[in-house]
Amino acid sequence: MRAFSLSLVLFWVSWSSPAASPAEAPVYYDEATKRYLTLEAGDFGKTRVLVRFAGDPGSMNVWTGQGSRSDKEMFFSRMVNEGEDPGVQFVAKISESKIEVDFKPQQKAPVDAGINGSYRRVNDSKLLQLAKKEFQAADERLQNSLKAGTRSWDRKDRPALDLWKEQWPALRQKWVDLFSSQPSGAGSEKASVTDKTAKDWVNVAQATARGYYFVETLPDPKTGLGWEGDYFDLGGAHINLRLGQDGKLRATLVNYRMPGDEAATLEATFQPEEMREEKNGTLVAEAVVKDAEVKEEAQQARVRLTKTGRYLQVETENTRRYAGRGWFDGIYRGAPVPVPAP
Repeated sequence: MRAFSLSLVLFWVSWSSPAASPAEAPVYYDEATKRYLTLEAGDFGKTRVLVRFAGDPGSMNVWTGQGSRSDKEMFFSRMVNEGEDPGVQFVAKISESKIEVDFKPQQKAPVDAGINGSYRRVNDSKLLQLAKKEFQAADERLQNSLKAGTRSWDRKDRPALDLWKEQWPALRQKWVDLFSSQPSGAGSEKASVTDKTAKDWVNVAQATARGYYFVETLPDPKTGLGWEGDYFDLGGAHINLRLGQDGKLRATLVNYRMPGDEAATLEATFQPEEMREEKNGTLVAEAVVKDAEVKEEAQQARVRLTKTGRYLQVETENTRRYAGRGWFDGIYRGAPVPVPAP
């Protein structure tokens, strides 16, 4: 898992930094399996190999390796944390038009990591076309997942699905802005469809993939309808809710949106009188987070939780100082409180 996390961080950096733009980093593509292979400068004069598996449109599943290249040949292995075994070694035969990846000879029973095969180099125009198609496929899958969700989601959960659909356009834009190569904010304009680069289209596709994965993944059947539980949104945020014997509800909100950033955390406590149950069974809790460093009462953070079925809606005010580059607001899927191992 640590190695996969490292690979994921490197992949995000690859696609979000100008140094790894399609015009500068060679990109190769295997059309049959929808795999992208990118070569870029690694550490200490080595070359880094990134293979993204896009069988699911917008997938962020990536394999990362590193090795030494000599002209048209390169030997490399999986990039791991210090002290870990990189495992199988690979060899790449590199030409101007393609890359052939195979096992390095004389290894005993090597296991394929899913990267072996032939990749054809793609130019910027082709890469842009592929990225647009990937977004379109991701969006189509999301729409199909939403239609299926009206039948597959539990009746008590469906109001949360309707709410998620309402929030989705703004939520996707948050993810797009976070990793976009285009300028945003005051004094700048959003990139038009014709201005978007291949990297931008992949960015939108990956944000969309987060959406359809969230809709397609149903809560653990053991998830209760009460407050207590662990809740997860579509990427990088979770909330732990625990009821104490004193009747107070304690919430720990955590978001980790951008690889390399520290996790942003906010603690909130809800008094019994700040919690209620609506006639339709919906649970609501509202609280002000007291912070001695915030002098004005109107600027104190506010958190509102709404539990609908097994899903939790989080709404906040004045939380920018706690949220880092991420956010806490959104719809979260519930899971039961973990049972300690015996």
